Amino acid sequence: MKSLLLIALACVPLKGIVIQVDYRYDTEGFFENPAAKAVLEAAAARWSRIVNQTLLPVEMGDESFVDGRFQIIHPGTGDIHVLSAAASRSSDFYVRAGQRPANEYLGGFSLDQDVWILFAGARPLDAAARGAPISGAGNLALVYSDPESFVNRGFNVGLNSLAVIGGTVSFDLDRDWSFDLSQPEGGTSLDFYSIALHEIGHGLGLNARSVAEFRSLIAGNRFVGENTVQALQADTGEVLTGLEIVSPSSKDYHWKNNKYDSKIFPLGTPLYFGTVGAGNLQNLLMEATFAVGGEVTRREVTNVDAAALKDIGWSVISENPPRAPELPIEFGMSSSGGISLSLMSEEGATYTVQTSPDGCSWVNVIPCLKGNGGPISWTDGQEGTFDAFGPASALTGKYYRVIKN
Repeated sequence: MKSLLLIALACVPLKGIVIQVDYRYDTEGFFENPAAKAVLEAAAARWSRIVNQTLLPVEMGDESFVDGRFQIIHPGTGDIHVLSAAASRSSDFYVRAGQRPANEYLGGFSLDQDVWILFAGARPLDAAARGAPISGAGNLALVYSDPESFVNRGFNVGLNSLAVIGGTVSFDLDRDWSFDLSQPEGGTSLDFYSIALHEIGHGLGLNARSVAEFRSLIAGNRFVGENTVQALQADTGEVLTGLEIVSPSSKDYHWKNNKYDSKIFPLGTPLYFGTVGAGNLQNLLMEATFAVGGEVTRREVTNVDAAALKDIGWSVISENPPRAPELPIEFGMSSSGGISLSLMSEEGATYTVQTSPDGCSWVNVIPCLKGNGGPISWTDGQEGTFDAFGPASALTGKYYRVIKN
C-alpha cells in the first residue's frame, strides 16, 4: 500500500525536566535490543513532557569534607549499590567518618540543570519490573536539609525524603514483552510502554514505599492528597475522602486494583494507541497489577496519576507549550517511500527527529543528530537509526518533525 505522507516540521521547545536514560548497569544486555531502548525512552519522554519542575544542576567532586554519595537499586543485580563522588576509598570522607566504603567511586558526578537520570537494566524478577527513586545513602543531615544540595536540587517540601537525582528501573528477563508502540500485541504479551510508564512513576516517587512525601498523605488505608481526590472527582463525579491503597501494613502503596478510573492526562502528547482513547476512563496507571481486555492493551498516565505527582511536590504542566518557529528544513522523497530531511545545523546543538503515524503520538528516532555547524540530514529508514514506528512504506500515514534540543 502506498503510504500517505503528511509532514510537520517544527522546532518544539522542551520545558521542564529531561529524563536521561543511562544504560551503564544493563549488565544482561537487555537494551541492546533497539526496540526495547526506543520504547523505554518514549515512556521517559512522556513523563518529561508532564513534569515541568526546575531542578538545579548537580556538580559533585572529590571533597575533603562531605563528599556526595547516593545509592541505587542496581538494575542488573537488585543489590543496593552506593556511588560516591570521591575518587577512591582513601579519599572518601564518609569512610573516614566510619561508614562502609561505596560500591563505586566516580571521581565526580554531574547533571545539567533540569536533567533527572534513570538507570535502566534487567534481571530475573518475580514481577514484571521494579522501579524506585534514587536515595541519599546516609549523607550528613545538612545535605538533606539544604534545598540547594545535590540531593534536593531546589526541590524540598521539608520531609528530607525524595531525592530528585533520578530513579532506577529493572525489567524481568523472562517475560513475553511487546515492544510495538503503534500496535500493542495483547494476548499473553505485556505492553512494555505501559510497564515502563508505571515504573518510572515509582522512580518519581508515586506510590513508592521509600518516599515520605507520599506516605505523609496516607490516612488509614487511603491516600488523601487534595489534587488526587479532586482529579478523581472531576473525572467520575464520585465523592470520596481519599483513594484506597493496597496494603499500608505491608507497605504496598499502589492504588487498589480495579477500584478507580480516570481519564488519560491529555497534555504532554499521550500515546493513545491501544488505550481506551481520549476522554474515556481507564484504570489508574499506578495500580498494582496490569490487566487489560478486548481492544485495550495499553495504559497511559491518567489525570489522577498526574495529580498525585503534584501532591508529593512536583510541578506539573497545566497547558501544552506553544510551538516555536519552524526550523529551516529542506525535504525530499527517499527511495523507501519516506522523507529525507536536511538542515543547516548549529555547532554544539543536537536535533531529535520525531515520527508519528497520526500526527498526535510522537516518538524519537534514535540516536539524535549532532550539529557541526554544517548541513546534517536524516532519511526515513536510514541505516544506523531506529524508528519505533517503522518505515513510511509500512504505514497508511506518517508525520515527521524535528526538535532542536
